[in-house]
Amino acid sequence: MPRQVDRTARLALVADAVVALAVDHGFPAVTIRAVAERIGASTSAVTHYVGGREDMLRIAIRREVDARRAQGEAAVGDARGMAALRALLEWAALVPDERTQRFWLALVVGSRDDPVVRAELDAFNIWWDALLRNLLADTAIADHDTAVDVLDVLADGLVLTGFDEGRPWSAARRSRVLTVVWQALAQAERTGRPLGSAANAPRPPRSARSAHRAT
Repeated sequence: MPRQVDRTARLALVADAVVALAVDHGFPAVTIRAVAERIGASTSAVTHYVGGREDMLRIAIRREVDARRAQGEAAVGDARGMAALRALLEWAALVPDERTQRFWLALVVGSRDDPVVRAELDAFNIWWDALLRNLLADTAIADHDTAVDVLDVLADGLVLTGFDEGRPWSAARRSRVLTVVWQALAQAERTGRPLGSAANAPRPPRSARSAHRAT
């Protein structure tokens, strides 16, 4: 009697290998042969479950992206207004572990040359921006376009910048950046003025203001 194979488990094994290779070496290193070697199978065994490299990438990336979307939506939960926005920002800035950050770095870098990676990243970005706009609509922040741009830079920057130093930033360092961004958003919400306007600019320390008046 032929051995029964769990197709779902096999696809998960393949997806795990895709993610591991992308995290370690980037998406250009993700090939049918490399995945087969990673899981200890033949290339024909891999292609039995996926239609080819593009299908394999799509399955693995969507699994990761769908998981991130579910986590983001769960982080917001039933919160509304600024509380919901804060919950989303804390999730995006503080929750991801090093593996997750390295995967998203690989995704961003790989999207430049791989149309499958580009399409999947674009789909996530569309969801992300729509979620931000929905949350912003429930606040008194006036300039949604600028707010979305700032939050995009925050989310992307915390993934990319940390790797300039060879590893992601610590949670404490990310938290400090988040606090500065949040203070600007909260001020914009209280005043109803656009982000970056003079009325929303943080006031310098008293000593700095005194020195300025003395010059």
